[in-house]
Amino acid sequence: MNAGPDAGSPVLVGRAGELAGLAEFLAEAARDGAALLLTGDPGAGKTALLAATAEPAAARGVRVIRGSGVEYETEISFAGLHQLVGALSAELARLPDSSRSALEVALGFGTGPAPAEMAVLHAAYALFVEAARERPLLLVVDDLHALDRASRSVISFVARRTAGRRIGVLAAVRTGVVDSPEPLRLPEMPVGPLLDADAIRLLSSRFAGLPRRLIVDVAHQAQGNPLALLEFGALADGPGTRLRGHTSIGTGPAEEVRALYAARVARLPGGTRELLLLAALEGTGDIGVLEAAAGDVAIGALDAAERDQMIHVTPDGRTVRFRHPLTRSAVVGEATLEQRRSAHRRLAEALTGQPERRADHLSMATAAPDEPVAQIVEAGAWQSLRRGDVLGALTRLRRAAELSPDREKGRRRLADAAYVGASVAGHLDLSHELMRELDDHTATSRSLPAVAAAGYLALMTDGDAATAHRVLVEALDQHTHTAGVGLEDLTPALFTLMVTCQYSGRPERWAPLRELVGKLPTVPVSSPISLIRILEDPGAVPGELLHDLDEQLARLDQVTDAGIIIRTALAASYLDRLSGCRRQVALTLRHARDSGTVSGHPLLIVSALDDLYTGRWGRADAAAREIIDSGRYTRYRLFSQIGRYIAALVAAHRGDVDTCMTHCQVLLDWAAGRDLGRLANWAHQAQARAALGSSDFDTAFRHASAITAPGELPPFTIEALWTALDLVEAAVHSGRTSEAQKHAAALRAARVGRVSPRYALMTATATAMTSAPSWMARQFDEALALPGIEQWPFEVARTHLAYGEQLRRRSLRAEARVHLFAAHERFEWLGAAPWVARAASELRATGMTRSAGALAGDALTPQEREVAELAATGLSTKEVAARLMISPRTVSAHLYRVFPKLGISSRAALRDALTDRDADPEA
Repeated sequence: MNAGPDAGSPVLVGRAGELAGLAEFLAEAARDGAALLLTGDPGAGKTALLAATAEPAAARGVRVIRGSGVEYETEISFAGLHQLVGALSAELARLPDSSRSALEVALGFGTGPAPAEMAVLHAAYALFVEAARERPLLLVVDDLHALDRASRSVISFVARRTAGRRIGVLAAVRTGVVDSPEPLRLPEMPVGPLLDADAIRLLSSRFAGLPRRLIVDVAHQAQGNPLALLEFGALADGPGTRLRGHTSIGTGPAEEVRALYAARVARLPGGTRELLLLAALEGTGDIGVLEAAAGDVAIGALDAAERDQMIHVTPDGRTVRFRHPLTRSAVVGEATLEQRRSAHRRLAEALTGQPERRADHLSMATAAPDEPVAQIVEAGAWQSLRRGDVLGALTRLRRAAELSPDREKGRRRLADAAYVGASVAGHLDLSHELMRELDDHTATSRSLPAVAAAGYLALMTDGDAATAHRVLVEALDQHTHTAGVGLEDLTPALFTLMVTCQYSGRPERWAPLRELVGKLPTVPVSSPISLIRILEDPGAVPGELLHDLDEQLARLDQVTDAGIIIRTALAASYLDRLSGCRRQVALTLRHARDSGTVSGHPLLIVSALDDLYTGRWGRADAAAREIIDSGRYTRYRLFSQIGRYIAALVAAHRGDVDTCMTHCQVLLDWAAGRDLGRLANWAHQAQARAALGSSDFDTAFRHASAITAPGELPPFTIEALWTALDLVEAAVHSGRTSEAQKHAAALRAARVGRVSPRYALMTATATAMTSAPSWMARQFDEALALPGIEQWPFEVARTHLAYGEQLRRRSLRAEARVHLFAAHERFEWLGAAPWVARAASELRATGMTRSAGALAGDALTPQEREVAELAATGLSTKEVAARLMISPRTVSAHLYRVFPKLGISSRAALRDALTDRDADPEA
């Protein structure tokens, strides 16, 4: 006999190792937070081990909250979370309004806009953190495999964030289940069979009257399964029984134990079995619901099952619990199909105030097609999707389709399921299965969601832009002339066609879309219509659309629709406002990773681009690898190519030419085999950037001009804008002066400078590089004085480098050093090795090396101090010069000497550096 984790714990035989591990887990959880997953066969003793941990934890003062999965509630969103939140009403009231509202709406306690599942995850986490504020909290979840997916996401989310929070998550999952949950990536403790000696010891202690020979026989039959040992032992110990008469049941101890439970259920009175069936199917154990559904059967009929140790009622008399999940399985398994349907109907009538649960019970109670029931189930599906329960929404949409008497309505619901499966869930096999069910109809007879799903799958899995474009154009042409079709109905197909046109990179494919969008009204920036207009000509984006985007970004944390978040983030990426949605993208991306859906792919991409543009190249490269791997794993192979593009650019900036070329070759191969011009543009962009870093300007010009001819910025080609400065720089250094001037003029004519600081800096730098010598310095000074450019360190460094190069070639060496040193510092911080080498080479050509400059800690001259203080207030170089009545070039020279003395490399650090120096008595 072995003691449990604490003095008062249950005594378990043969589990010394497991109990010791659980004691360590409990100590760690109470100290710093921890999570653990018990795994094992049915009857292995997982539930007993959970109890042996929970009871001593509660005795120690740990707050213990218990819940369990219910096999027949796996499709009801957040049904399991109800059990864990019910005891935390005081803590729920203390949460911020937004978090409390998200939980109350998700769990059906309140009304309001349906929250995204991400919001529910964070709200639940905040609730458990609040519950653990005064004393440690232990969440104990049995039968995790039978928990609904949304609740599993919460458990997974919280379990991976217990560190430092004094929260313990202890869960048990049955091995060998068909629909096992996605991997939780948590520490696991396997619970295996007992050793023979321990099995005999357990039987001897519990059934002292059994002969030794019979005990050994029972142990042999049970194969070390503790539950089978106790059940077989009880059977052998009964009057007039013989164990050998029962050895033919099932194929192993678990099956035999199930049969024994079924026999116990069969002996109960009919009214008791009826109530047990309602309890098994209802799932939460709410006696109020059972009473409402019981009809003529008195709730007291449960007494027989309670006396037989099959159930227990909580002390408050409100909840009934099955003592073991096999009891519940036996109750349902012994009921006939009609009995189960009748129970579901009665439960649906009792749950009129809970639409989603009512819909599930109605669907399971309905055998023949029934349109009113189909409508209720479909409404539950969309409610699930609004809550972020993608898999629940898919299941309900498919069931609504099955229940549809009208064939067209059924196909439409099935098409909705296909689109959700393809574009949000990323369940490729299921999406293909749904599409095959719809495949006997021509594209023109399909609903828009079906066509959008077909086009999305064709593009993302095989890169088949031609097929996607054809079916989408045909369907949109038909449906836009159909009465009753609104913009919301068009959105999935319009968005998919926009993405298809963008990746095809062929101007003629935009024509039908441009014509269609031209007829549509002005819409919010998150609409695909607005995205199409932005892509056509970013510089022509109306001011009100830019204002709308800024407002949408400001309130993005209030948005629950993942589609709107994704489309807003895409608009921000085209218009250089990714910093405005950084937080919400990160939160939504974390949720998508937790839920295992592909809805996170677009967000991971824009997050990686944000890191790329702002100089966080290590993070961008890690995200690129994740995108590549995820695309391969999910078979959404086009996503992998996007990851290769980002990885190629990072490698180009860092000077890893071999890696860059490897990625580019894959992109070019994919582009050539599938007519995906955008991928070819990506490869040319990365190769142009790599060539510029190594000063191979002819090669850089060849790649940059492969994207667009000098002097042209074609519509719908965002890469032409992103590489405009590359083309100008390559043309200037390779002696193609007229091409450089034409392209700089095209950049100015595009008016993209009004859109963002980065585009303004690119335009101003291209203009300065192609200006007459007498205007060159003024143009560069104006470029570097533009507000907000410091968030784009690579572009700022390139401008300093170009300025320094131009000054050196005009023999203005002292002035050149200021900008070359600034470029060198920024490139070095970024890790842009070839660009560091370019700047260093130019510095040597001025007659100095970087070590010849001032040293950190050197005193500032009075004028250096004055210039630094004015620059620290945010004044531009030109404004500082005007205030001190000196030239901007002199201001730059002073700052060049100030930066190394203060040990900084940018204006953004001036204020803190000066404050620190003032506080240092030795300075």
